[in-house]
Amino acid sequence: MDAAGERAMMTRRGLGFLIAAGCLYLAGLGFLTGMVVERVRFDRQRSILLQHLAATQERLHTHLMDLERPRPAARRGDDAERPGGQ
Repeated sequence: MDAAGERAMMTRRGLGFLIAAGCLYLAGLGFLTGMVVERVRFDRQRSILLQHLAATQERLHTHLMDLERPRPAARRGDDAERPGGQ
């Protein structure tokens, strides 16, 4: 091979290397972008679920507090006649 042919092959190899490096760069960038988008979607779904869970927990807490609250005993008719309800 002459010098011009060798120079052309080196140029092709260099161009091939640049194209391969560019493809790997774009593939890596696409992969990382996909990871970020998926994480944002997951966080949004997670926050909605946590809000629902917090609301349910609050309702349960309120219900349990209502169950623990002392209620006045129902007065029978004969208790009404005695002073102090005894």
